[in-house]
Amino acid sequence: MTQQEKLIKILSNPNLWIRSFLKITDKSGKVVPFVLNPQQQELLNNLDKYNIILKSRQLGITSVACALSLYYTHVEKNCCCILMSYSIDSARGIFEKLKQLYKEIPNGIRCEKKFNNRQELAFENGSKIVVATCGSKDVSRGMTVKFIHLSEYGFFNSDRAKKNLLALEQSLRPDGKIIIEATANELNHFSDLWGKAEKQECLYKPFFFSWIDDK
Repeated sequence: MTQQEKLIKILSNPNLWIRSFLKITDKSGKVVPFVLNPQQQELLNNLDKYNIILKSRQLGITSVACALSLYYTHVEKNCCCILMSYSIDSARGIFEKLKQLYKEIPNGIRCEKKFNNRQELAFENGSKIVVATCGSKDVSRGMTVKFIHLSEYGFFNSDRAKKNLLALEQSLRPDGKIIIEATANELNHFSDLWGKAEKQECLYKPFFFSWIDDK
């Protein structure tokens, strides 16, 4: 296989792209290659258009969502991704994680930044990643979105969550994907949606990652 053929294969596969080009800061503070854990791998291998995840903490779902958003925006022009969380502090943490992953992409692969502010990482190829909080007005208005990640959805304000989700779902491209994930947090819009997904009463595909699964 030539170098060109190898690169084409990597660019067509998010798993290979993440493993080949991304590095992440581990729990000891070291920058290491992004090696997908079993839960991240299972999610990527079985990702549908609509996905919902009930999980334990610290399984790296937000990290793989950031990685996916970088993959889509680097291999496609004019591609939009949205990462949303329940609080300003949480959204800020996601944005910092995203920027750290972006910084470690090798030269020649990394898209040049057009601008970088508190809410958006935009690239010269016309693609962008928007980081927002629940209740952000019109965050997806006028956008056709490739990838959406809603982090800790069980902590969103339920009324705002329903409105945000409806608008975000309507903004998805035909080939777009959405991931809703949360740890258990009493009865709310997330638990209702999860129950429907388990019973196959909605479009969402359920994934359950227990703390027992975390080695």
